[in-house]
Amino acid sequence: MIKKIDLRYCLMAFVFLFALTTVGAKTRIMLISDPHVMGPGVLVKKGTAWEDAVYYDRKLTEYSAEIFDELIAIALREKPELFLITGDLTKDGELVSHQYVAEKLQLLKQAGIKPFVIPGNHDRGTEESMEFDGNNTYDVKVADAKQFAEFYRDFGYGPDAERDENSLSWICEPLPGLVLIGIDTGNDGTPLNGCIKGVTLEWLYNRAMEATRQGKQVIVMMHHSPFPHVVNVEKFNATYAVRLAMPIEGDSYHYMDHSYVVDRLAMAGVSVVLSGHVHVSDIAKDANGTLTNTVHDISTASCVSFPNPYRMLTISDDKATMRIQTFYLTELPGRDNFQALSEERMKSGLSHLVWDYTHNEEFCDLFAEIFKVHVMGNEPESPKQQEYLDMYEERLPEMKTDPLLLENLDAYEVTFAELRDMVYSMLEDKNHYGNPDKEGVMDDLNTTIPMNNEGWTAIRAVPQETSEDDQWYTLQGVRIPKPAQKGAYIHDRRLIIKR
Repeated sequence: MIKKIDLRYCLMAFVFLFALTTVGAKTRIMLISDPHVMGPGVLVKKGTAWEDAVYYDRKLTEYSAEIFDELIAIALREKPELFLITGDLTKDGELVSHQYVAEKLQLLKQAGIKPFVIPGNHDRGTEESMEFDGNNTYDVKVADAKQFAEFYRDFGYGPDAERDENSLSWICEPLPGLVLIGIDTGNDGTPLNGCIKGVTLEWLYNRAMEATRQGKQVIVMMHHSPFPHVVNVEKFNATYAVRLAMPIEGDSYHYMDHSYVVDRLAMAGVSVVLSGHVHVSDIAKDANGTLTNTVHDISTASCVSFPNPYRMLTISDDKATMRIQTFYLTELPGRDNFQALSEERMKSGLSHLVWDYTHNEEFCDLFAEIFKVHVMGNEPESPKQQEYLDMYEERLPEMKTDPLLLENLDAYEVTFAELRDMVYSMLEDKNHYGNPDKEGVMDDLNTTIPMNNEGWTAIRAVPQETSEDDQWYTLQGVRIPKPAQKGAYIHDRRLIIKR
Protein backbone atom coordinates (compact mmCIF):
# COMPACT_ATOMS: atom_id res chain seq x y z
CA MET A 1 0.00 0.00 0.00
CA ILE A 2 1.45 3.35 -1.07
CA LYS A 3 0.93 6.23 1.34
CA LYS A 4 0.13 9.68 0.01
CA ILE A 5 2.74 12.30 0.78
CA ASP A 6 1.44 15.57 2.21
CA LEU A 7 2.95 18.36 0.10
CA ARG A 8 2.78 20.69 3.08
CA TYR A 9 5.36 18.61 4.94
CA CYS A 10 7.59 18.50 1.86
CA LEU A 11 7.45 22.27 1.62
CA MET A 12 8.25 22.66 5.33
CA ALA A 13 11.21 20.30 5.00
CA PHE A 14 12.51 22.23 1.99
CA VAL A 15 12.25 25.55 3.84
CA PHE A 16 14.05 24.06 6.84
CA LEU A 17 16.91 22.69 4.74
CA PHE A 18 17.19 25.99 2.85
CA ALA A 19 17.42 27.86 6.14
CA LEU A 20 20.19 25.56 7.35
CA THR A 21 22.25 26.38 4.27
CA THR A 22 21.68 30.14 4.29
CA VAL A 23 21.33 31.35 7.89
CA GLY A 24 24.65 32.41 9.31
CA ALA A 25 26.34 32.29 5.91
CA LYS A 26 29.38 34.20 7.06
CA THR A 27 32.21 35.22 4.72
CA ARG A 28 35.67 34.04 5.73
CA ILE A 29 38.78 35.79 4.44
CA MET A 30 42.41 34.81 4.95
CA LEU A 31 44.66 37.87 4.95
CA ILE A 32 48.44 38.05 4.65
CA SER A 33 50.79 40.89 3.86
CA ASP A 34 54.33 41.43 2.63
CA PRO A 35 55.33 37.83 1.87
CA HIS A 36 58.36 39.14 -0.10
CA VAL A 37 58.67 35.82 -1.89
CA MET A 38 62.11 35.18 -3.37
CA GLY A 39 61.72 32.92 -6.39
CA PRO A 40 64.09 30.12 -7.38
CA GLY A 41 67.43 31.26 -8.71
CA VAL A 42 67.53 34.68 -7.04
CA LEU A 43 69.84 33.32 -4.32
CA VAL A 44 72.31 31.21 -6.29
CA LYS A 45 74.90 30.93 -3.56
CA LYS A 46 75.34 32.61 -0.20
CA GLY A 47 78.35 34.86 0.21
CA THR A 48 79.35 38.41 1.06
CA ALA A 49 76.87 39.84 -1.46
CA TRP A 50 73.96 38.13 0.30
CA GLU A 51 75.30 38.99 3.75
CA ASP A 52 75.45 42.66 2.82
CA ALA A 53 71.93 42.54 1.40
CA VAL A 54 70.37 41.11 4.57
CA TYR A 55 72.43 43.09 7.09
CA TYR A 56 69.47 45.35 7.89
CA ASP A 57 66.84 42.76 6.98
CA ARG A 58 64.46 41.68 9.72
CA LYS A 59 62.74 39.25 7.34
CA LEU A 60 63.50 35.58 6.75
CA THR A 61 63.86 36.24 3.04
CA GLU A 62 65.79 33.04 2.27
CA TYR A 63 62.84 31.04 3.68
CA SER A 64 60.16 33.23 2.08
CA ALA A 65 59.09 30.67 -0.54
CA GLU A 66 58.77 27.95 2.10
CA ILE A 67 56.74 30.27 4.34
CA PHE A 68 54.48 31.18 1.45
CA ASP A 69 54.01 27.49 0.65
CA GLU A 70 52.95 26.84 4.24
CA LEU A 71 50.42 29.68 4.16
CA ILE A 72 48.97 28.30 0.93
CA ALA A 73 48.68 24.91 2.65
CA ILE A 74 46.85 26.52 5.58
CA ALA A 75 44.44 28.22 3.18
CA LEU A 76 43.76 24.92 1.42
CA ARG A 77 42.91 23.35 4.79
CA GLU A 78 40.83 26.25 6.10
CA LYS A 79 39.05 26.91 2.78
CA PRO A 80 38.18 30.61 3.22
CA GLU A 81 36.10 32.20 0.49
CA LEU A 82 38.77 34.84 -0.20
CA PHE A 83 42.57 34.96 0.14
CA LEU A 84 44.00 38.49 0.14
CA ILE A 85 47.58 39.79 -0.08
CA THR A 86 48.11 43.49 0.60
CA GLY A 87 51.24 44.02 -1.47
CA ASP A 88 54.96 43.31 -1.58
CA LEU A 89 54.28 39.89 -3.04
CA THR A 90 57.92 39.48 -4.08
CA LYS A 91 61.35 40.23 -2.74
CA ASP A 92 62.03 42.97 -5.32
CA GLY A 93 59.79 42.44 -8.33
CA GLU A 94 61.79 39.65 -9.99
CA LEU A 95 59.91 37.90 -12.79
CA VAL A 96 60.79 34.49 -11.34
CA SER A 97 59.39 35.54 -7.97
CA HIS A 98 56.10 36.73 -9.49
CA GLN A 99 55.90 33.49 -11.45
CA TYR A 100 56.28 31.50 -8.23
CA VAL A 101 53.58 33.47 -6.39
CA ALA A 102 51.12 33.31 -9.29
CA GLU A 103 51.51 29.55 -9.67
CA LYS A 104 50.83 28.99 -5.97
CA LEU A 105 47.74 31.20 -6.09
CA GLN A 106 46.43 29.06 -8.93
CA LEU A 107 46.29 26.16 -6.47
CA LEU A 108 43.85 28.16 -4.35
CA LYS A 109 41.74 29.07 -7.36
CA GLN A 110 41.53 25.42 -8.37
CA ALA A 111 40.30 24.61 -4.84
CA GLY A 112 37.46 27.14 -5.12
CA ILE A 113 39.19 29.88 -3.10
CA LYS A 114 39.34 33.34 -4.68
CA PRO A 115 42.72 35.10 -4.26
CA PHE A 116 43.18 38.85 -4.85
CA VAL A 117 46.38 40.89 -4.79
CA ILE A 118 47.64 44.44 -5.09
CA PRO A 119 51.21 45.60 -5.78
CA GLY A 120 53.49 46.93 -3.08
CA ASN A 121 56.50 49.18 -3.45
CA HIS A 122 58.76 46.14 -4.01
CA ASP A 123 56.78 44.54 -6.81
CA ARG A 124 58.02 46.48 -9.86
CA GLY A 125 61.71 46.55 -9.06
CA THR A 126 63.99 48.30 -6.56
CA GLU A 127 67.72 48.93 -6.14
CA GLU A 128 67.90 45.42 -4.64
CA SER A 129 66.51 43.69 -7.75
CA MET A 130 69.39 41.30 -8.40
CA GLU A 131 70.51 37.72 -8.04
CA PHE A 132 73.17 36.80 -5.52
CA ASP A 133 76.02 34.43 -6.34
CA GLY A 134 78.72 34.28 -3.70
CA ASN A 135 80.50 37.61 -3.68
CA ASN A 136 78.81 38.85 -6.84
CA THR A 137 75.44 40.24 -7.85
CA TYR A 138 73.82 40.27 -11.28
CA ASP A 139 70.87 42.16 -12.73
CA VAL A 140 67.57 40.31 -13.04
CA LYS A 141 64.43 40.98 -15.06
CA VAL A 142 61.65 42.67 -13.09
CA ALA A 143 57.94 43.08 -13.76
CA ASP A 144 56.55 46.30 -15.14
CA ALA A 145 52.90 47.31 -14.67
CA LYS A 146 51.72 45.42 -17.74
CA GLN A 147 53.51 42.23 -16.73
CA PHE A 148 52.25 42.51 -13.16
CA ALA A 149 48.66 42.67 -14.40
CA GLU A 150 49.27 39.69 -16.66
CA PHE A 151 50.78 37.57 -13.86
CA TYR A 152 47.75 38.26 -11.66
CA ARG A 153 45.09 38.27 -14.34
CA ASP A 154 43.04 35.78 -12.32
CA PHE A 155 43.54 37.64 -9.05
CA GLY A 156 42.14 41.13 -9.61
CA TYR A 157 43.26 42.03 -13.12
CA GLY A 158 40.97 39.90 -15.27
CA PRO A 159 37.67 40.46 -17.06
CA ASP A 160 35.67 40.08 -13.83
CA ALA A 161 37.18 43.29 -12.45
CA GLU A 162 37.04 46.91 -13.60
CA ARG A 163 40.46 48.53 -13.95
CA ASP A 164 41.46 52.12 -13.23
CA GLU A 165 43.10 53.37 -16.41
CA ASN A 166 45.64 55.46 -14.46
CA SER A 167 47.08 52.80 -12.13
CA LEU A 168 47.07 49.14 -11.16
CA SER A 169 43.92 49.70 -9.11
CA TRP A 170 40.80 47.57 -9.64
CA ILE A 171 37.30 46.90 -8.34
CA CYS A 172 35.21 43.74 -8.35
CA GLU A 173 32.38 41.99 -6.53
CA PRO A 174 33.82 38.58 -5.61
CA LEU A 175 30.77 37.64 -3.53
CA PRO A 176 27.20 38.95 -3.78
CA GLY A 177 26.92 42.22 -1.88
CA LEU A 178 30.66 42.44 -1.09
CA VAL A 179 32.68 44.86 -3.21
CA LEU A 180 36.47 44.71 -3.05
CA ILE A 181 38.63 47.59 -4.25
CA GLY A 182 42.39 47.11 -4.69
CA ILE A 183 44.35 50.36 -4.73
CA ASP A 184 47.81 50.76 -6.24
CA THR A 185 49.78 53.06 -3.93
CA GLY A 186 52.90 53.48 -5.96
CA ASN A 187 56.20 52.10 -7.02
CA ASP A 188 59.49 52.31 -5.12
CA GLY A 189 61.97 54.79 -6.56
CA THR A 190 59.32 56.85 -8.36
CA PRO A 191 57.56 60.10 -7.40
CA LEU A 192 54.40 58.06 -6.81
CA ASN A 193 55.78 55.74 -4.13
CA GLY A 194 53.24 55.65 -1.33
CA CYS A 195 50.77 57.80 -3.25
CA ILE A 196 47.33 57.74 -4.79
CA LYS A 197 46.88 59.91 -7.86
CA GLY A 198 44.09 62.46 -7.65
CA VAL A 199 42.28 60.93 -10.64
CA THR A 200 42.53 57.48 -9.05
CA LEU A 201 41.11 58.77 -5.77
CA GLU A 202 38.14 60.22 -7.63
CA TRP A 203 37.68 56.92 -9.50
CA LEU A 204 37.79 55.11 -6.15
CA TYR A 205 35.33 57.56 -4.58
CA ASN A 206 32.81 57.25 -7.40
CA ARG A 207 32.94 53.45 -7.52
CA ALA A 208 32.72 53.08 -3.74
CA MET A 209 29.86 55.58 -3.53
CA GLU A 210 27.97 53.72 -6.25
CA ALA A 211 28.35 50.40 -4.40
CA THR A 212 27.35 51.98 -1.07
CA ARG A 213 24.20 53.46 -2.57
CA GLN A 214 23.29 50.00 -3.82
CA GLY A 215 23.50 48.70 -0.26
CA LYS A 216 26.70 46.74 -0.83
CA GLN A 217 29.58 46.46 1.61
CA VAL A 218 32.90 47.91 0.42
CA ILE A 219 36.37 46.82 1.56
CA VAL A 220 39.52 48.54 0.33
CA MET A 221 42.92 46.86 0.24
CA MET A 222 46.05 48.95 -0.30
CA HIS A 223 49.72 48.48 0.52
CA HIS A 224 50.31 51.73 2.42
CA SER A 225 48.20 52.65 5.44
CA PRO A 226 45.54 55.31 4.85
CA PHE A 227 46.76 57.16 7.95
CA PRO A 228 49.68 56.87 10.42
CA HIS A 229 49.10 54.71 13.49
CA VAL A 230 51.98 56.26 15.44
CA VAL A 231 52.44 59.95 16.14
CA ASN A 232 55.39 61.67 14.41
CA VAL A 233 56.39 58.50 12.55
CA GLU A 234 56.09 60.22 9.17
CA LYS A 235 59.00 62.48 10.10
CA PHE A 236 61.23 59.40 9.85
CA ASN A 237 59.32 57.63 7.07
CA ALA A 238 57.49 59.85 4.59
CA THR A 239 55.84 56.83 2.96
CA TYR A 240 54.47 55.30 6.18
CA ALA A 241 50.96 56.48 5.23
CA VAL A 242 49.53 57.19 1.81
CA ARG A 243 49.70 60.67 0.28
CA LEU A 244 47.63 62.28 -2.43
CA ALA A 245 49.61 63.14 -5.58
CA MET A 246 48.34 65.84 -7.93
CA PRO A 247 50.32 66.41 -11.17
CA ILE A 248 51.91 69.80 -11.73
CA GLU A 249 53.84 69.24 -14.95
CA GLY A 250 55.68 66.31 -16.48
CA ASP A 251 56.64 63.89 -13.72
CA SER A 252 56.30 66.52 -10.99
CA TYR A 253 53.57 66.27 -8.38
CA HIS A 254 52.13 68.31 -5.55
CA TYR A 255 51.69 66.10 -2.47
CA MET A 256 48.98 66.37 0.16
CA ASP A 257 48.83 64.36 3.36
CA HIS A 258 46.68 61.35 4.18
CA SER A 259 43.75 63.38 5.57
CA TYR A 260 42.43 64.07 2.08
CA VAL A 261 42.44 60.35 1.26
CA VAL A 262 40.78 59.41 4.56
CA ASP A 263 38.09 62.03 4.06
CA ARG A 264 37.27 60.74 0.59
CA LEU A 265 37.22 57.09 1.70
CA ALA A 266 34.97 57.87 4.66
CA MET A 267 32.53 59.97 2.69
CA ALA A 268 32.23 57.21 0.06
CA GLY A 269 31.10 54.75 2.72
CA VAL A 270 34.38 52.83 3.12
CA SER A 271 34.73 51.73 6.73
CA VAL A 272 37.41 49.02 6.45
CA VAL A 273 40.86 49.23 4.83
CA LEU A 274 43.37 46.35 4.78
CA SER A 275 47.02 47.42 4.57
CA GLY A 276 50.62 46.32 5.15
CA HIS A 277 53.97 47.93 4.26
CA VAL A 278 55.17 48.91 7.75
CA HIS A 279 55.41 45.27 8.95
CA VAL A 280 53.35 46.01 12.07
CA SER A 281 50.15 44.34 13.25
CA ASP A 282 48.05 47.26 14.37
CA ILE A 283 44.37 48.19 14.09
CA ALA A 284 43.37 51.83 14.36
CA LYS A 285 40.67 54.17 13.19
CA ASP A 286 40.43 57.66 11.75
CA ALA A 287 37.54 59.72 10.45
CA ASN A 288 36.53 62.43 8.06
CA GLY A 289 36.96 66.06 9.14
CA THR A 290 33.66 66.24 11.03
CA LEU A 291 34.06 62.83 12.73
CA THR A 292 30.80 61.55 11.28
CA ASN A 293 32.26 58.67 9.24
CA THR A 294 35.00 56.37 10.53
CA VAL A 295 37.59 54.27 8.71
CA HIS A 296 39.28 51.29 10.38
CA ASP A 297 42.71 50.35 9.07
CA ILE A 298 43.78 46.76 9.66
CA SER A 299 47.54 46.84 9.19
CA THR A 300 49.11 43.37 9.10
CA ALA A 301 52.78 42.64 9.73
CA SER A 302 54.90 40.73 7.22
CA CYS A 303 54.32 36.98 7.29
CA VAL A 304 58.05 36.40 6.71
CA SER A 305 59.08 38.43 9.74
CA PHE A 306 58.63 37.72 13.46
CA PRO A 307 56.09 36.83 14.78
CA ASN A 308 55.04 35.64 11.26
CA PRO A 309 51.32 36.46 11.45
CA TYR A 310 48.35 35.85 9.23
CA ARG A 311 44.78 36.90 9.88
CA MET A 312 41.36 35.32 9.48
CA LEU A 313 38.53 37.80 8.93
CA THR A 314 34.90 36.77 9.33
CA ILE A 315 32.17 39.03 7.99
CA SER A 316 28.77 38.50 9.57
CA ASP A 317 25.93 37.27 7.39
CA ASP A 318 24.31 40.73 7.46
CA LYS A 319 27.70 42.30 6.61
CA ALA A 320 27.43 44.60 9.64
CA THR A 321 30.54 43.44 11.50
CA MET A 322 33.96 41.94 10.85
CA ARG A 323 35.61 39.60 13.32
CA ILE A 324 39.42 39.69 13.20
CA GLN A 325 41.56 36.82 14.47
CA THR A 326 45.35 36.72 14.32
CA PHE A 327 47.37 33.52 14.03
CA TYR A 328 51.10 32.80 13.68
CA LEU A 329 53.42 30.43 11.91
CA THR A 330 55.32 28.91 14.82
CA GLU A 331 56.80 26.01 12.86
CA LEU A 332 58.08 25.49 9.34
CA PRO A 333 58.38 21.95 7.94
CA GLY A 334 62.01 20.88 7.82
CA ARG A 335 63.28 23.87 9.81
CA ASP A 336 64.27 23.48 13.46
CA ASN A 337 63.69 26.29 15.97
CA PHE A 338 61.86 28.35 13.35
CA GLN A 339 60.30 30.82 15.79
CA ALA A 340 63.56 31.44 17.67
CA LEU A 341 65.35 32.00 14.36
CA SER A 342 62.66 34.43 13.24
CA GLU A 343 62.82 36.41 16.49
CA GLU A 344 66.60 36.63 16.39
CA ARG A 345 66.54 37.89 12.79
CA MET A 346 64.03 40.55 13.80
CA LYS A 347 66.16 41.77 16.71
CA SER A 348 69.46 41.80 14.81
CA GLY A 349 67.94 43.55 11.80
CA LEU A 350 66.42 46.26 13.96
CA SER A 351 69.62 46.74 15.97
CA HIS A 352 71.65 47.16 12.78
CA LEU A 353 69.08 49.64 11.50
CA VAL A 354 69.23 51.77 14.66
CA TRP A 355 73.05 51.64 14.53
CA ASP A 356 72.90 54.16 11.70
CA TYR A 357 71.28 56.63 14.08
CA THR A 358 73.44 56.02 17.17
CA HIS A 359 76.48 53.87 17.83
CA ASN A 360 75.46 53.31 21.43
CA GLU A 361 74.73 49.57 21.65
CA GLU A 362 72.40 49.98 24.65
CA PHE A 363 70.28 52.49 22.74
CA CYS A 364 70.22 50.21 19.70
CA ASP A 365 69.08 47.22 21.73
CA LEU A 366 66.43 49.25 23.57
CA PHE A 367 64.91 50.73 20.42
CA ALA A 368 64.99 47.31 18.76
CA GLU A 369 63.09 45.78 21.69
CA ILE A 370 60.58 48.64 21.71
CA PHE A 371 59.88 48.20 18.03
CA LYS A 372 59.59 44.42 18.38
CA VAL A 373 56.85 44.88 21.00
CA HIS A 374 55.13 47.34 18.68
CA VAL A 375 55.32 44.94 15.73
CA MET A 376 53.51 42.24 17.70
CA GLY A 377 50.56 44.50 18.59
CA ASN A 378 48.55 44.95 21.81
CA GLU A 379 51.58 46.60 23.38
CA PRO A 380 50.01 47.34 26.81
CA GLU A 381 49.57 43.59 27.33
CA SER A 382 53.30 42.99 26.98
CA PRO A 383 55.01 42.31 30.35
CA LYS A 384 57.93 44.37 29.01
CA GLN A 385 55.93 47.50 28.19
CA GLN A 386 56.47 49.43 31.44
CA GLU A 387 60.03 48.17 31.77
CA TYR A 388 60.92 49.61 28.36
CA LEU A 389 59.19 52.91 29.11
CA ASP A 390 61.20 53.18 32.33
CA MET A 391 64.43 52.27 30.52
CA TYR A 392 63.73 54.91 27.89
CA GLU A 393 63.25 57.60 30.57
CA GLU A 394 66.41 56.49 32.39
CA ARG A 395 68.51 56.72 29.23
CA LEU A 396 66.98 59.92 27.93
CA PRO A 397 69.50 62.30 29.59
CA GLU A 398 72.36 60.33 28.02
CA MET A 399 70.59 60.27 24.65
CA LYS A 400 70.45 64.05 24.69
CA THR A 401 74.25 64.15 24.72
CA ASP A 402 74.81 61.51 22.02
CA PRO A 403 76.40 63.44 19.09
CA LEU A 404 75.33 61.04 16.34
CA LEU A 405 71.77 60.77 17.64
CA LEU A 406 71.55 64.55 17.91
CA GLU A 407 72.83 64.90 14.37
CA ASN A 408 70.27 62.47 12.99
CA LEU A 409 67.33 63.94 14.88
CA ASP A 410 68.34 67.36 13.62
CA ALA A 411 68.48 66.02 10.06
CA TYR A 412 64.93 64.68 10.38
CA GLU A 413 63.81 67.85 12.21
CA VAL A 414 62.64 65.78 15.18
CA THR A 415 62.84 67.08 18.76
CA PHE A 416 63.35 64.84 21.78
CA ALA A 417 59.82 65.71 22.85
CA GLU A 418 58.53 64.41 19.52
CA LEU A 419 60.70 61.29 19.78
CA ARG A 420 59.35 60.64 23.27
CA ASP A 421 55.76 61.01 22.05
CA MET A 422 56.47 58.54 19.26
CA VAL A 423 57.87 55.95 21.70
CA TYR A 424 54.91 56.37 24.04
CA SER A 425 52.47 56.23 21.14
CA MET A 426 54.00 52.89 20.16
CA LEU A 427 54.18 51.27 23.57
CA GLU A 428 50.89 52.62 24.89
CA ASP A 429 49.24 51.66 21.59
CA LYS A 430 47.56 55.06 21.30
CA ASN A 431 46.41 56.09 17.87
CA HIS A 432 46.27 59.90 17.42
CA TYR A 433 48.45 60.24 20.51
CA GLY A 434 47.89 63.53 22.31
CA ASN A 435 44.79 64.44 20.27
CA PRO A 436 41.88 64.64 22.76
CA ASP A 437 39.30 64.34 19.97
CA LYS A 438 40.68 61.16 18.45
CA GLU A 439 43.15 59.45 20.77
CA GLY A 440 42.24 55.85 21.44
CA VAL A 441 43.40 52.27 21.88
CA MET A 442 42.14 49.27 19.93
CA ASP A 443 42.74 45.55 20.16
CA ASP A 444 45.26 44.89 17.39
CA LEU A 445 44.90 41.12 17.18
CA ASN A 446 41.49 39.70 18.06
CA THR A 447 38.46 41.94 17.93
CA THR A 448 35.22 42.71 16.13
CA ILE A 449 34.71 46.00 14.33
CA PRO A 450 31.59 47.59 12.79
CA MET A 451 31.32 47.86 9.02
CA ASN A 452 28.51 50.42 8.90
CA ASN A 453 30.65 53.57 8.75
CA GLU A 454 29.51 54.77 12.15
CA GLY A 455 30.52 58.12 13.58
CA TRP A 456 33.27 58.55 16.15
CA THR A 457 31.93 56.91 19.30
CA ALA A 458 30.64 59.43 21.83
CA ILE A 459 32.41 62.25 20.01
CA ARG A 460 30.92 64.74 17.62
CA ALA A 461 32.80 67.72 16.29
CA VAL A 462 30.89 70.94 15.77
CA PRO A 463 31.82 72.21 12.31
CA GLN A 464 32.68 75.87 12.02
CA GLU A 465 30.09 77.93 10.24
CA THR A 466 31.63 79.18 7.05
CA SER A 467 30.11 80.50 3.88
CA GLU A 468 30.34 78.57 0.61
CA ASP A 469 32.85 81.10 -0.68
CA ASP A 470 35.30 80.55 2.22
CA GLN A 471 38.30 78.23 2.46
CA TRP A 472 39.02 77.53 -1.19
CA TYR A 473 42.68 76.88 -2.01
CA THR A 474 44.80 75.90 -4.99
CA LEU A 475 46.85 72.73 -4.70
CA GLN A 476 49.82 74.97 -3.91
CA GLY A 477 48.02 76.27 -0.80
CA VAL A 478 47.08 79.70 -2.13
CA ARG A 479 43.70 80.89 -0.86
CA ILE A 480 41.33 82.00 -3.63
CA PRO A 481 37.65 82.96 -4.04
CA LYS A 482 35.25 80.19 -4.97
CA PRO A 483 36.58 79.03 -8.36
CA ALA A 484 34.47 79.04 -11.49
CA GLN A 485 36.98 77.32 -13.76
CA LYS A 486 37.58 73.59 -14.11
CA GLY A 487 40.38 72.09 -12.06
CA ALA A 488 41.36 70.57 -8.72
CA TYR A 489 40.95 72.57 -5.52
CA ILE A 490 40.90 72.16 -1.74
CA HIS A 491 37.71 73.20 0.07
CA ASP A 492 37.20 72.59 3.81
CA ARG A 493 40.06 70.02 3.81
CA ARG A 494 38.48 68.09 0.94
CA LEU A 495 39.74 67.61 -2.59
CA ILE A 496 37.20 69.02 -5.04
CA ILE A 497 37.39 68.33 -8.77
CA LYS A 498 35.45 70.89 -10.82
CA ARG A 499 34.64 69.47 -14.24
